[in-house]
Amino acid sequence: MKDMKSKIGGTVLNKRRWNIWTLTALFLFLATALADRASAQNGDWYNLDPEADGVWGVSANKAHELIREKGIQLKPVIVAVIDDGVDIDHPDFQERIWENKGETQGDGVDRDGNGFVDDLYGWNFLGNPKGENVEFETLEITRLLRGAKAQFAERAEADIPRAERRAYQKYLSYKEVYDQEIGEAQEEFAQFSQLTAIYSGALAYARERLGREDLSIEGLLSHVPEDADERQVFDFLLMAEREGLKEYLEEASEYFDAKLNYHYNMDFDPRHMVNDDDTVPHGNPMVWTSNPNHGTHVAGIIAAVRGNTIGVDGISSNAVILPVRAVPNGDERDKDVAAAIRYAVDQGARVINMSFGKPYSPDEELVRDAIRYAQRKGVLMVHAAGNDGQSNDVIPNYPDGTLGKRRSAKHWITVAASGPALDSTFLAEFSNYGRRKVDVMAPGVNIRSLEPGEGTTSSSGTSMAAPVVSGVAALVLGVNPDLNPKQVKKIILSSAVSLKDHEVGVDGEQLPLKKLLRSPVLVSAERAVQAAIDTL
Repeated sequence: MKDMKSKIGGTVLNKRRWNIWTLTALFLFLATALADRASAQNGDWYNLDPEADGVWGVSANKAHELIREKGIQLKPVIVAVIDDGVDIDHPDFQERIWENKGETQGDGVDRDGNGFVDDLYGWNFLGNPKGENVEFETLEITRLLRGAKAQFAERAEADIPRAERRAYQKYLSYKEVYDQEIGEAQEEFAQFSQLTAIYSGALAYARERLGREDLSIEGLLSHVPEDADERQVFDFLLMAEREGLKEYLEEASEYFDAKLNYHYNMDFDPRHMVNDDDTVPHGNPMVWTSNPNHGTHVAGIIAAVRGNTIGVDGISSNAVILPVRAVPNGDERDKDVAAAIRYAVDQGARVINMSFGKPYSPDEELVRDAIRYAQRKGVLMVHAAGNDGQSNDVIPNYPDGTLGKRRSAKHWITVAASGPALDSTFLAEFSNYGRRKVDVMAPGVNIRSLEPGEGTTSSSGTSMAAPVVSGVAALVLGVNPDLNPKQVKKIILSSAVSLKDHEVGVDGEQLPLKKLLRSPVLVSAERAVQAAIDTL
């Protein structure tokens, strides 16, 4: 797409420069970029049943039918969502948000003595008592390179003493990764800019030809182009209007703004807003701040009120969401993750959902200690596998639930994303996998859930698959609260639908799932609930 910029002439498109190659490239680009939009109207299909509905969901609706048939009263289960925050006022969360009965909102007094002032609905580890909050952050690779660059950038390799050689080699590897990633981001931005320019030029040309600013689908259809070149322009605009290109470009603009101005910006450091003094808990109680789109979506999958005709139906009807804000727009810091885990455990969470991850973890042991703490306290931890389409056995996605020497935590589940059809795309193209590091699959493609405010939206990712499993875990514990995390994990894995011989496409090959996952299964809420009932 390098030649696209030459197709634009000033602010008005020269229609005769629109050739077949340009339009073909644009349509191919848009077909990929807007694929999610075209199929985002599937609703909360993750609740459906493969046999009854012909969609490979986790049979959550049937699980609730079973619960009603058996006359079971589910016990409430606190599920902590460590994420970018949660819109606790969304109407589909009514009575589904954790409330600290020991606190009084806004009085500035730590009445329950847990060290967190006014934590009525959870805690935000990305802020300070003055109400300042971190929204954007750098990536971990940027932070690592920044620290190493200060030590080595101005020094010749020949001058590096033996004692610093290992650190110097790390600096070189960080620099190589950083340079490659920012180069790719800049190239993507250049293509995006070209597409934006073409769209703007097409709009300007069409407005001039039609003599009006408002370009509706009806207006575009009613126009009779004077030749084939002009028809191509109008056909492109029709497709753009139907597929929501304008909204896509707006979202992409925000994406590139975050990536280039914050994620890879060596000069950006918002950490001054966070009190990092280890003698005092850092943060504030503002769990809803700074556009909590991701966390609200995740929490909705777990616990949106079922059957109220608002929003969507969450997997569980008994989960109580404990919001813990520790994930910025950028890479989370290990210190915040560790603190968030410990906070969630201490407030009584039985399940912790973690829909985040990164390839570097400089303070990994801090997080491991928190994971061990959760294990001792009987808390199940559910983590998203990651969205890089690669093996976690080769490239880690932290935190990974290992506790040193390849020993996996027994209370940890890592989740890959699956799609609605049992075909070669069943393991989502973007989903990470790993015969040693990734446990199960759950729906993660075009998942409709809640967004801040009152509405819903669709998203794809292992970030969506993990809360499906967290919701199932809440159902299991709601049936039998006496189960420990190891038992809950065993129930979820052993009751799941085995698909070990089903082949999916990975890197141009067709491979059986048994070669890609530790447990090549799809989670089943109905089967897990029945297994939990059998333990009573």
